Amino acid sequence: MTNAQERKAQERQARRRRIQEAARTVFSERGYAGASIELIARAAQLSVGAIYLYFRSKEDLYVSLIEDTLTVFDVEMAQVREQTEVSSRLRATWSILVRWAEKDPEGPRILRLLAQPAIRPQLSDEVVTAVSAGIGRVQDHIGASVADGIHAGIYRQVNAREIADLAWSVLLGSLDAAEMQTNLGLPTEVLALRTDRALALIESALTPQVAATLRAVA
Repeated sequence: MTNAQERKAQERQARRRRIQEAARTVFSERGYAGASIELIARAAQLSVGAIYLYFRSKEDLYVSLIEDTLTVFDVEMAQVREQTEVSSRLRATWSILVRWAEKDPEGPRILRLLAQPAIRPQLSDEVVTAVSAGIGRVQDHIGASVADGIHAGIYRQVNAREIADLAWSVLLGSLDAAEMQTNLGLPTEVLALRTDRALALIESALTPQVAATLRAVA
């Protein structure tokens, strides 16, 4: 790549980030439903047409906002494996996700949007590739924490990737349940308590003694 091409790529990335920062502010202030490409373009001091040069739709731009978060997860979860005792790695990895959900309510809503029917045509390949790769890395880190526990004899022999998929699904389900109860005005508990209980169930099922007991009862 020539210097001119590199400079053009850097300028494109800088403008893309400028749009994302403006969008983050607009979505935070107005919510997803109240935001529009026109408002975001105004906040970014760009034309509406310029926004569409970088993002296919409002949905595409909204989903792209989780890209940086997933990159941070990758770094933090790698540090957990390097710095945390094997017995605490799964819980420390899980805690990174829970703290994020508590501090950034828009994040789980972005993931929820990805589960909506017919969302894929609204998303660009660039955003889909980045987000799917980021989520895959998160699941890899969860699976690695389980695998480390298996190798250390803390957990029983299981398919670590399947447990990672299960843990990810349980977490998303916990976030959805909490949001639903809040929207309906139903009593709800602190998110950390709800998710901690969910993780405790997963960990107990991984414990060799518990698994042996369950098989005996069955």
